[in-house]
Amino acid sequence: MPSPKHAADVERVLSRAAQECESRRGVWFGEGLPQGVRTAIEELGRSPSEAPAQIAFVEVTAVSPEGRASSDAELPELTCPIVGLSSSTLDDLGSLLGPPCDKGLQLTRLICPVAVFDFTSDGLRVREVRHGLTAADLQQQLSTTLWSGPDLKELGTH
Repeated sequence: MPSPKHAADVERVLSRAAQECESRRGVWFGEGLPQGVRTAIEELGRSPSEAPAQIAFVEVTAVSPEGRASSDAELPELTCPIVGLSSSTLDDLGSLLGPPCDKGLQLTRLICPVAVFDFTSDGLRVREVRHGLTAADLQQQLSTTLWSGPDLKELGTH
């Protein structure tokens, strides 16, 4: 049975990912955490269709600063943004966001319990950070440069 802290981390990821679907009808869900997102959306009384997909969710185990992700997901031919989901904690952030890589799925966004990251042409950008943490706290865990701006928000308030 997962610890209460782990359960809260997973719930934080699922509820934040469900927010990504608010204005989108077509959603593709991979295995693992993305299936929890599907359930969360259905519990809100919405039933997203899979085609044509306007956004896709995959569970990831490692992501490069450029947004290339390791995942077991077998995606169909998609042209929509792909969002990676991870239950990695602050202590695991350095191993989740690892060295540069040119293989793997190209993500546009990563949602984990401590932050929401975007992968841009300028590099890795933190968009939201969990209450009680700062972008500097995240940067201490990473070997790559992290960008943030005046639009940085508390996680879940997008």
